[in-house]
Amino acid sequence: METATTTLQPVIEAFRMQTRLFLNVISDITEEHAKAHFGGSPNHIAWITGHLVSTRYMLSMVLGLTVREPYPELFETGKGIQDDTDYPSMNKLTAGWDDLAEKLIDRLESLTEDELLADPPIQTPIADNTLRGFITFICHHEAYHIGQLSILKRHFGYEPLSYS
Repeated sequence: METATTTLQPVIEAFRMQTRLFLNVISDITEEHAKAHFGGSPNHIAWITGHLVSTRYMLSMVLGLTVREPYPELFETGKGIQDDTDYPSMNKLTAGWDDLAEKLIDRLESLTEDELLADPPIQTPIADNTLRGFITFICHHEAYHIGQLSILKRHFGYEPLSYS
């Protein structure tokens, strides 16, 4: 018989991998490059980084963790980039990432099937209109932004994203 943990296991494993890949993709990026706009793109590396971290905090809070997003004035509720804002350093934006990841993974592994079948707090464009579907969408959202960061990193001449 499948349990909530086994049905969510591939997503949990993706979050584990993305925890590492996120840190790998932003490694060595200078503050100058982090805040530089790329060929007309409205979002720079620092904004994408903060947005990704903010989304992970949001998911953690939805799952009942008592965590607090460090920069809600910049990123809360999907707030877009503010051109006249000096975003925090990459180190500040990612401070506590590993601790948050550990708490999130532990919470994901403890979810019950009833919890996973509950209504999601926000509707997503996927067919599974449950908390499980919401979690899956957020996992995809992270992967999407890690891909964006990888492209931007290569644009500035850094080594490609490492899976190790």
